[in-house]
Amino acid sequence: MNKTEFYQRLAEILDLEEVKPENVLKEMDGWDSLAVLSVLALADSKYSASIKADEIRSVVTAADLANLVESKQK
Repeated sequence: MNKTEFYQRLAEILDLEEVKPENVLKEMDGWDSLAVLSVLALADSKYSASIKADEIRSVVTAADLANLVESKQK
């Protein structure tokens, strides 16, 4: 998985110019339930990763989220 591309896609979901690995998700503008659903859809469609919303709640940073998606890839 190309993590740079993942961060770019996450930035698009959050309507931000850039997302860095160290960014804390809950502190980012736009990180809400709709963003979580969009990330779930992205993980499934682009990365063939099946993730549950509960799993996303346990991540803190954008890097944690990228690692979660990568670990769930089929």
